[in-house]
Amino acid sequence: MIDINYIRENPNIVKKAVKDRGYDIDIEKLLKIDKDYRDELQKLQELKHRRNEISQKINKLKKQGKSAASEIKKAKQLPEKIEKKQKNVDKLKKQRFEIETGIPNLPDKTVPVGKDEEANKEVKKWGKLPNFKFKPKAHWELGKDLDIIDIEKSVKLSGSGFYVFKGLGAKLERALINFFLDFHSKDGWTEICPPIVVNKEALFGTAQLPKFEEDLYKTTEGQYLIPTAEVPLTNMHREEILEAEDLPKYYTAYTPCFRTEAGRHGSETRGIFRLHQFDKVEMVKLCHPDHSEKELEDMRQRAEKLLEMLNIPYRTLILSTGDMGFAASKTYDIEVYSPYQKKYLETSSCSNCLDFQARRMNTRFRTKQGNKYIHTLNGSGLAAPRLMISLLECNQLKDGSIKIPKVLQPYMGGLKKIKADK
Repeated sequence: MIDINYIRENPNIVKKAVKDRGYDIDIEKLLKIDKDYRDELQKLQELKHRRNEISQKINKLKKQGKSAASEIKKAKQLPEKIEKKQKNVDKLKKQRFEIETGIPNLPDKTVPVGKDEEANKEVKKWGKLPNFKFKPKAHWELGKDLDIIDIEKSVKLSGSGFYVFKGLGAKLERALINFFLDFHSKDGWTEICPPIVVNKEALFGTAQLPKFEEDLYKTTEGQYLIPTAEVPLTNMHREEILEAEDLPKYYTAYTPCFRTEAGRHGSETRGIFRLHQFDKVEMVKLCHPDHSEKELEDMRQRAEKLLEMLNIPYRTLILSTGDMGFAASKTYDIEVYSPYQKKYLETSSCSNCLDFQARRMNTRFRTKQGNKYIHTLNGSGLAAPRLMISLLECNQLKDGSIKIPKVLQPYMGGLKKIKADK
């Protein structure tokens, strides 16, 4: 959430930021409710103070053997007034909270202003696009021909939006996951194996709730399947006060991720492009506010390095105000190339959320000046399905086989190619 004090002091900045992000939020209404809440709270506190004064006076009169009848009469009138005022204070606080939680994070000054992906800004392009001397196949054709992806079985088991990797396809995805985890772990990141079912408090902390509930799978017990490992990793220190010397904290995890993709299914549904369940290795950083800008650049470079080690062509974008996620102040999307679709597909999104999530989680660190909110960052390091699309399509050979990138060959038992069984 945004600090309410900042909104009070900078209403015009917040109004512009909210508009740039494509949200219609009445900031003046919020400030009016906030003023009414503070006024009513002060009156409530005055009533309680008056009650204490009268109570002390009654006790004093009784000790002196004097009549306290008039003060007792006054005291009897206060509980009803306090109760009524408390209800009004609670009502206004709830109204303020509901508006506050719907305000997106404020964009960084370097974020391009625009309403959608058309305003995203390319900041890097790496690798040579493949130049085939034959007509390249789509990943779903390669997967079927090599018997490593079985979409029909996934539809039979679960419906559309799922996939089955089989044989060397399953091994290749596992190789990617292990490669990513090893890459992060060797640099000192703490690997976590978190729950994939979380409570609503965790999802509120990272800002998926309450706004994006329709995108989540909910259990019959009222818990949720995680849309990303960002949720459990970032919430590891919810309601905690950390020591400054313990920052930064770097966490990485492999998990399946679950998203309903409500309203998003359209033409891009064939193969393993738009899914309800997919595998991803996540990176999460909890750091000192002074360092989050640098930590974001490092996180972006880590994701890019993985693709360079795989020799996959990619481009990096800064997302516009209208395209980046609700909790982000700045986001880099890293996209890999699909030769068949002749377009780039997102495989990593790295974001700096500043103290937006920390305020929702109440995660702070100690300083000599008092406790302060940490900054949180998250990024895909990397997501498997769209990377698998690019990996298969970019590494296909004329005979229909797939070259395995050198860095993955040790994870594949030394195998250099995936070939069709004859």
